[in-house]
Amino acid sequence: MSSVVKFIFLNFILSFISDIGLNILSRQSFSPIIIKSLKYYFVNQNPILTAVAAGLTVIIALLVNMAIVKMVFGFYYPTSLLQLFYFLVIASPVGYLFDVIIYRFKIFGNLLDPYYKAAGAGFWGMVAFIFSICISYFAANYRLYY
Repeated sequence: MSSVVKFIFLNFILSFISDIGLNILSRQSFSPIIIKSLKYYFVNQNPILTAVAAGLTVIIALLVNMAIVKMVFGFYYPTSLLQLFYFLVIASPVGYLFDVIIYRFKIFGNLLDPYYKAAGAGFWGMVAFIFSICISYFAANYRLYY
């Protein structure tokens, strides 16, 4: 598997697993209100389909990020810590913007309205995107997936 495909695949898998984790945590009494507010999105939905949707959303944002990084910095995905820094400089506004677009255009319907009321649009989408990129970078470059 090529390095770029591995990086994209790792981001998908991490987003998929994270979505399942959020699904489980949203139903727990000890979870913060922001995570509990996701329960309305997950209830009566297939957890595999929501996880695939989360993974695909991250992949689309990642491909946009990669295209911008290629135009600005000349590489597609990070292979060094300095490149990771540059990649994240672009990923921050991309992740923020994607989350705002998801909210404003109701990409996943009205079911996320309680979440966006509790969390707001933008910041947590950006954080999740950055988290996915960082974990995938370290997993791909330091073989954390073994």
